[in-house]
Order: sequence, then C-alpha cells, then structure tokens
Amino acid sequence: MIFSKKFFNIYQKEEEIEKIEDVIFLGAGASASEGAPVQGALFKEYFRLYKDGEIPYTNSEINTRLVKFFNAFFGINVNQRKVENISFPSFEEILGILELSINRQESFRDYSFSPAKPLIQQIREDLIFLIAIVLDKKLETTPQYHEILVNRLKKEKRLSKTCFISLNYDILIDNALIKLFPEYHVDYGVEFTNFERKIESVKYWERPDPKKSIFLLKLHGSLNWLYCPTCISLTLTPLEKRVAKLVFEPQYCDMCGGEMIPIIIPPTFFKVMSNFFLQKIWRKAESVLTRARRIFFCGYSFPDADVHIKYLLKRTEINKGSTPEIFIINNHEGKPLYQKEEEEWRYKRFFKEKEKVHYTSYSFQEFCEQGINT
Repeated sequence: MIFSKKFFNIYQKEEEIEKIEDVIFLGAGASASEGAPVQGALFKEYFRLYKDGEIPYTNSEINTRLVKFFNAFFGINVNQRKVENISFPSFEEILGILELSINRQESFRDYSFSPAKPLIQQIREDLIFLIAIVLDKKLETTPQYHEILVNRLKKEKRLSKTCFISLNYDILIDNALIKLFPEYHVDYGVEFTNFERKIESVKYWERPDPKKSIFLLKLHGSLNWLYCPTCISLTLTPLEKRVAKLVFEPQYCDMCGGEMIPIIIPPTFFKVMSNFFLQKIWRKAESVLTRARRIFFCGYSFPDADVHIKYLLKRTEINKGSTPEIFIINNHEGKPLYQKEEEEWRYKRFFKEKEKVHYTSYSFQEFCEQGINT
C-alpha cells in the first residue's frame, strides 16, 4: 500500500503524541519567577512605565486613550497620583464591561460607536497591547528557570516525552526550547508561513521534524505570533515579542499585504476561542491530555473563572476513563496557608479520583531545579 506524504506526516504526528507521558501546564506564577508581573499588577506596571518615559512614543494615541479612559470610567487620574497608591480594577472587570457593551451594541457617554471602529472596541485592543508592552519591557532578560527546567528534563531523558501547555503570552518557554535547536524542534501544533526565516542565533527556523519535536501548545495565544485575518495565515517571529511593537510599527503580511494583528486571548469572563489556529491548538491539547499519565500544574491557581480550561480537562478525564496523576506546583515564600488550602480544595473538588491529586510544597523554581519525587 502506498501512502501519500501528507498522510505519512499525519501518521508521524499522531505517533509523536503517543509517546507523550507528561504534560506541564505553565501558568502566570511560572512567568512571575522570571520577573513577569502578575495579572493584578499589569495596570500599575504599564502606567509606571508610561510616567517614567519607558514606553516608546510616550505621547502616542494609545497612552492618551488609556489615560482618558481610566479617568472617565473609574475616576483614576494617573497623571496626578502616584501609581503605587492606585487601586486599579481587575482585567476581568474592565474587559467584561467593554465586551458586554460590544455584544449588546450599546454605548457609554463620550464612548459611542462609529461606522469605522467603535471607541469601545479600540480601548479593548489597547488593553491587549498594554499586556504585550508590559511583558516585553519586564521580560527583556534571558529566561533562567525555564532553561533550567528544559535542561533538567533533557538530562533525565524526559524532554521528548513531555508536552508543555502554556497559558501565558510571553515567550520564556519558547526561548528556552529554541536554544536546543537543531537537536530538538519546537512544535506549536500549527503551520506558520515562514518556517525558513533566517535567525542568527539559531541558524534558521524550519518546519518541525516529528522525530525531534517537543510540543508547546499556547492556548491563549503568544507574543511571537502575527495573524493575518485577510489570508488566514500565521507568522512566527522566533525570539522576538513582535506583538508588542504592532501598536507603534504596523506589520504587513508577506503573503497578501494585509495588516497583521495579534492572537491574544485576554483575561476576561467572555473568552472567545473562534480563531482557526487556536481551535487547532486546543484540539491538539485535548489529544495530548487524553494520553498523558501525569500532569504538572506550575504557577496556576485553578481559578473558578477558567471554565474553558476546566472543560478541556474534564473532557479528557472522562473520555480517557481515568484521572492522570496530578501534581500542583504553586508554592512561594510567604504564601498564606489559607491560599494553599483553597487551591488544594479547588483541584481536589474538580478531579474525579481525589487520591491522584497531589498538592505539593514545591515552588516553580524548586521544580525546575530538582523535579519532584513521584
């Protein structure tokens, strides 16, 4: 029997999924270990950078709009107050209000809809760029603990049996894995337009070889992905958080010339996962999780609002017929006991086989350096 090359590649991909034993979820706490601000500090960090003149083009329209918006909606005048003393609303609160307005096609005074682009929609986009700008500025150094983790797994000969699922937009784990090229290839689970893009530090980027591939599935998008909504294509910018520059330097698709936009699913109660590439990544994650023996949750508190993640996990648990061994790594110095107890309760409440849920005392840094005894 003769198989087409396309069929053979699909077969190889499924074969690569079959070898996966461990899945490592990377939440915000994992990025925080490298200096990324937690979600609740993003607004403070942005306006601190703005007031210190550390954001390019300080007088740009995005800064003007956001300063005006926070004053009009929440009575927060960042130009007249110390940022450290301001109590900002959460991302979920702000985006929830904006997205309800968009969905209901209702306006606020001075924030009405226009035929070209509603101002509310513009503010929503500005908030997404705010995330990208802050992470770009705060994560300019080389990832330390993510590299330690990757190298430990390689030394233990477990790297090829591990899939990383990241809930973060930063490229800390991406950069740690890409340093192992060409011995290992990063497979994001989707096709990019520019697999042959020349990159000095890694010689060049190429289509992942299934025999060398390490899956990195980024469920909420990434700062190194540029999406063209005109020709429905995705461009990778390895080692570079190009999304953070889009607001100041528009990028255009090499395929059709259309303007590129980010794929970033922001923290909101109304997460929309309709993007073609994200849907493909979520399906790949489901396949991987169904086969996994162990899942390590790193820096992830399992909040009640993450219904999409919980749906994914419950589908795989029920369809598999059993609960994998679950390990929670989310400790840090000074963490209150009540927070630990609440987290452990949320995890054990959710999974079917409670005895397989192990709430550890390990921090992400300790897990990266030494792993855990399982």
